[in-house]
Amino acid sequence: MQSSFPAAEENQKTPVVLISCSGSVSCNELQYFLSQFYTVVNAESCHDIINLAAYYFPDLILMSVENQYCDGLRVCEKLQKNLFKKQPAMVMLFGPEDDEVIEQAFAAGADEYIREPIHWQLLHSRANSLIQIRRDRVELTNFTNRLEQTNRELQDFTYVVSHDLQEPLHLIHAFAERINTKSHSVLDDQGELYLERIKVAASRMQSLIDGLLQYSRLTTQAQEFVPVDLSLVVQEVISDLEVRVDRLGALFKIADLGLIDADPIQMRQLFQNLISNALKYSSGNEAPYIEIDSECQKKESAEPVCRIVVKDNGIGFDSCFQDQIFGMFQRLHGRDEYNGTGIGLAICKKIVERHGGSISARSACGKGAEFIVILPLKHQPIKQISGE
Repeated sequence: MQSSFPAAEENQKTPVVLISCSGSVSCNELQYFLSQFYTVVNAESCHDIINLAAYYFPDLILMSVENQYCDGLRVCEKLQKNLFKKQPAMVMLFGPEDDEVIEQAFAAGADEYIREPIHWQLLHSRANSLIQIRRDRVELTNFTNRLEQTNRELQDFTYVVSHDLQEPLHLIHAFAERINTKSHSVLDDQGELYLERIKVAASRMQSLIDGLLQYSRLTTQAQEFVPVDLSLVVQEVISDLEVRVDRLGALFKIADLGLIDADPIQMRQLFQNLISNALKYSSGNEAPYIEIDSECQKKESAEPVCRIVVKDNGIGFDSCFQDQIFGMFQRLHGRDEYNGTGIGLAICKKIVERHGGSISARSACGKGAEFIVILPLKHQPIKQISGE
């Protein structure tokens, strides 16, 4: 009999198989065969199966439907209703080649049924498949749990930032203004300088908090994807920036950007940041010229995508920083030169990635910058994630 068994495979973590086969003519052979590949735990009664399954959390439970001490079908039903809600295992039943029994086995919740006499190679193959499925499910469940925990921590962080950190900052602002209005006459030049630094630092802190809040809310307050007219979004953003646009004399060339499935609020944030950057980093020697173009394309064996290019004639940046600029708090210029928190492009990157796309940049010092955003045209509907 041993020579007909497939060779045992090495496994970093040996799967645990709980077996109950008393009454089966193949029971001894079955226990010996399985022990070559897995850690085997034997159970006699129904009570033993339930208790051992709760203790070992096996990868696979293998039971005979003709067990003289326990009805495998009833145990399978009980496991599915109770224990497996917390820690599922795959269940394989084996027994006679009887269509009615086989139908009852799957109705009871079995994942697989092996007919007797047992074909050992087939048993080994199906057992391995079931064990891999179970481990994939457990890994997915654990990942989902970690993701939910991370989301809860992010919501807690958002609450702290939006409430606990804002309050002392508001007090700093309030007292600085009170000193400025009621005690300004008693301040010497150095005192006025210190007060101005306090106000600037508080304003910078407020901008940083606002940026962090905006970044965290990309996940906690995400909206469903709906058809979005990108041309309309860009026009609305330019309208919002009208004061800066007029002051700088900025010119725009906007192509028909088309419709995509997206979160409309986040699309507005994306273009707000990209256009604001183009205005902020204008050269000063000539009026900002911002060109936004779009091309929808369909690659072979892939979903259709929209390629959006936002190009300006500003100061640009060294190409060696083209990846670094999308990191959190990344600034290529000092605060004395340009205001900002270094969060804007990180927000752009997170928005684009949430939409299943990509963003990149090309530039050279004094040659302007070009941001390339690639977004899928269509998305399956998603559920809104609860916010703070």
